[in-house]
Amino acid sequence: MKRQFSQNKYNDYRIISDTTKPMGIKEKYAQRRLNKLARNIKRNQGLPKLDTVKTVGVLWQPSQKKAFLYLKNYFKKEMVIFRGFCVFEEITDLQPDTNTLTTTDLNWWGLPKPGKTEDFTNTNFDLLFNTALKQNFILNYLTALSRAKFKVGWSPNETNYFDLNINIGKKDDAMYLVKQQIFYLAQLNKTTSK
Repeated sequence: MKRQFSQNKYNDYRIISDTTKPMGIKEKYAQRRLNKLARNIKRNQGLPKLDTVKTVGVLWQPSQKKAFLYLKNYFKKEMVIFRGFCVFEEITDLQPDTNTLTTTDLNWWGLPKPGKTEDFTNTNFDLLFNTALKQNFILNYLTALSRAKFKVGWSPNETNYFDLNINIGKKDDAMYLVKQQIFYLAQLNKTTSK
């Protein structure tokens, strides 16, 4: 699904065209609700140093488990709080878990039901990684509403909810994406520390 976005002076993201299908009333309502909620998010934005990170959040999908585990191992050091949130695109037979979201956890409008995502989005992570290769509304919702200090991910759209958007082009590999995310964060740390 290829969408084009516009951004106004209030950082209000609006979908202005969708080349695959027109937005229905449910999608329009959900997007407007997200725009309103995203405008009200207060966060202390800033680029953290990789070696001083204390909290890391990761948004991932089941097909990116290997990349999620790579990040978990990378940040496996003392005093780093690491939390993942897995977004499933279809109904699965999962045990109830506060760190997963399936279509059954969405209301009729396609928004997460109350209490399902707030704990994750309200956490002031130093870094939020989004390892998804294809963004969808729920991943955008969680990324936009996160109070993380720095958000990194990949979206082909010029306007997105990331502080750092890593362009991986046609390389459709989550492991490649997370390695690039870490590489460019390290490069930015070198540049800003001079």
